[in-house]
Amino acid sequence: MIIRWPRFLLTRLLFLAMGLPITRYRKEVEQLWSFSKEVRAKSLNRLLARIGPLNSAGVEVNSLGALESSPSLDKTQLRNQSAQKQRNGGKSRFGRHTAGTTGEPTQVSLDRKELARMLAVRDYCFRHYGLKLGQREARLWGRPEAGIKSRLKNFVMNRRVFHPVGPEAKNEVAALLSWKPDYLYGYASLLLEAAQILDGMEMEFEPPKCVICTAESVLPAQKAYISRVFRAPVAEEYGSTEFDVIAFECIDGHRHLVNPWVLVENAEDKGCIVTDVSRTSQSLVRYELGDYVSLESTECPLLGSPEFIHQLEGRSINRFAFLSKNEKFHALEFARAVDRYQSVSDEVFEFTVYQYEYGRFELETSISPKKGRQDLSRYISGYLYDVVGKPVDVIPAGEKIAPESSVKKGYFIQAMEPNHDA
Repeated sequence: MIIRWPRFLLTRLLFLAMGLPITRYRKEVEQLWSFSKEVRAKSLNRLLARIGPLNSAGVEVNSLGALESSPSLDKTQLRNQSAQKQRNGGKSRFGRHTAGTTGEPTQVSLDRKELARMLAVRDYCFRHYGLKLGQREARLWGRPEAGIKSRLKNFVMNRRVFHPVGPEAKNEVAALLSWKPDYLYGYASLLLEAAQILDGMEMEFEPPKCVICTAESVLPAQKAYISRVFRAPVAEEYGSTEFDVIAFECIDGHRHLVNPWVLVENAEDKGCIVTDVSRTSQSLVRYELGDYVSLESTECPLLGSPEFIHQLEGRSINRFAFLSKNEKFHALEFARAVDRYQSVSDEVFEFTVYQYEYGRFELETSISPKKGRQDLSRYISGYLYDVVGKPVDVIPAGEKIAPESSVKKGYFIQAMEPNHDA
C-alpha cells in the first residue's frame, strides 16, 4: 500500500502547528522500551521527583516507592479534583470526555505535551503493523457526530466515520471500501457487522493494512473471521479516555502494555489500577479504572513491555454469574463456550447473556445460528455443566440484539436487582 503523502504530510504538519511533536515523543517511547526494567524505573523515578503528582490523600508522590504506598483514586475523587481545579481557574489546552460505562462521566484535561505523548504511543503501536498515525482511517463508531468541531477533528486526524447499520448498511460498507482506508478502527461489534455484510457482497477492494478492535470484547473466532473477510491482520487495543492506549496486540497475539509512562497493576479488590507518572494537568495516581484484567509476562520482544494483558475480565459488576447467593462462576466461561461453538460451526455472530435471577440466563444473538438459538443455548448449558459440575439454565431471549446502539457492548450483563433472592 502506497502512503498518500500529500494528505499524510498535511496531517502531521497540522499536529506540529498545534504544538504536538508526535515523532519526537514516539522516539522517546521507543527509547524507554529499549531500556532494561531497572533503567526504565530510574527514568520514571526522576520524572516523579520532578513532577510530584498528588495522590488521593493530597500527598506528593515523588518516587515509585511512594507510589506503591499511595491510596487509590476513584472516579468520584477524580471528578471532585477536576471541579476544584475549574473553580480555581485552572485550564488545560485540550479536554476529553468519557460518558462513563460505569455510570460515572469523567472529564479529562490535557496539555499539549500530554496529548502529544498519547498520540506518540498510538503512532508507536501503529508502526508495528506498517502504519503511521495520520494515514487514512475508517472509523466504525456510533453515527457520525454533527457540528463543526467534530468535522474539524476528523479532518485533522484524516479519518471518516462509517456506521454499517440499518437500511443503508450495504452502501455504507461499499463507501468505506471505495475510500480505500489504510486501516479500520472501531467497535468490535460494528467491525463484525461490516465483515458480515462484506462477506455477502461481490466487491473487489484494496485490503487495509490492519483492523483495530477497541472498546468491546471480541472472541478469537470473530477476530479470525474479520481478518479473513477484510484480508488484513486484526489487533486488539485496550485503552480508556483517561489514558488512551494502554495495551496493544502484537502480531504474535500478546496485548502488551505500550505506554512507558503509564503503570498498570491489578488489585484483587479494586481491579485495574493505573498511574500516569508524566501527567501534570491532572494527578492520576493509582486510578481505579473500573475494569478487571489479568496480567502475565512474556519473552516476546515485539512491542512495549514484557507484561501483557492475558485476559480482559470486564467491569466488576459483570465479572461473575451467580447460580445461587453463594455459588458463582466467572462470566468469561460464556465467551469461551460461544467461541468454541463458533469455531466448530464456522459461523460468527454477536451475543449477550443477561442474568435477571439466580441460576437462569437469557441469551441474545445478533443473528440466529444455523441450528437456531435453542441449539446454542443447549451447547452453552452443556459446556457450563462440565465447568461448574451442575445444570445451568440458559434459554434464548425473545428478541435479538439491537445493532443500532452506538454504546459499546459486553457479552455478559449482570441485571439482577440488588440483594436479589430467587
